[in-house]
Amino acid sequence: MISVLIASLGRPSLAETLASVGRARIPAGESVEVIVADDSPDGRVARLVAGCSVPEVVRVLPVGAGNVATARNACLDAARGDWLIFVDDDETVEVDWLEGHLSAARDFDADAVFGPVHPRYPEGTPAWFVAADPLFQDWRWQEDGRRVPHGRTGNTLVRRAAVGDLRFDRSFGRSGGEDHDFFLRFAAAGGRMVVTDRARVHETVPAQRATPAYVLDRATRTGQLYARLKLAGRGPLFHLGFGLGALVKYLGGLAVATLLRRFDLGRAFRLRKRAATNLGKLRGIAGAPLMSAWD
Repeated sequence: MISVLIASLGRPSLAETLASVGRARIPAGESVEVIVADDSPDGRVARLVAGCSVPEVVRVLPVGAGNVATARNACLDAARGDWLIFVDDDETVEVDWLEGHLSAARDFDADAVFGPVHPRYPEGTPAWFVAADPLFQDWRWQEDGRRVPHGRTGNTLVRRAAVGDLRFDRSFGRSGGEDHDFFLRFAAAGGRMVVTDRARVHETVPAQRATPAYVLDRATRTGQLYARLKLAGRGPLFHLGFGLGALVKYLGGLAVATLLRRFDLGRAFRLRKRAATNLGKLRGIAGAPLMSAWD
């Protein structure tokens, strides 16, 4: 069995996510269940599922903790599948999504398989912003089966036997970063993690996210969370080297981005995004309060 796991606050986009999962071909010899953790305070997910056409195999778990790590753990505890697939409630999957994930896991003897999430920007988004594609995470997906040391949820297959008792850390449940932390521990426990381009999903980007301010704030916050995880338990010399590296990358990225602005806004903005990530690392080293979570 394959268990599709979704943590949701009840965004309207969940209906299309579930519909796309229902259209996905089921690999030969497999069955599918869909588990949605309702993390809303008022049962919004249950009402949404009851009011739209969704696959019969959908189960809704009342959680209401306002904590995404708790919601993901509820999914893990309830899942009955040999394979677990995480997908977000603002994503739609392609028809061969299940087949792609499972074939990659078997071909590469993987315990976790990460697939790409392709953004769909709203109408009216500036052409240079679309060209920069700043919300796409480029993990060199075309290098099918390439091993990676870190991971995230959003379009991810996991072998149930490799998870065991591992769970998401609830202390990251409101700040974000719970998935990055989970897969660092998953890898440390011996999990073999790879990327594939066989299993694609698409994310509809709301207008408020298709802005430079949102992207830069998110990149800064991501860098800060990364530093928090990377520096845990490390000594002062490691902190110093990490900080100097981040400072050089931050200043260098800003300088090159400034030079490129006249010629290529898209490339310049990608460099600004990288610089923002390194600014976040510096904030993490300095112990600055974590920036507010993005919507």
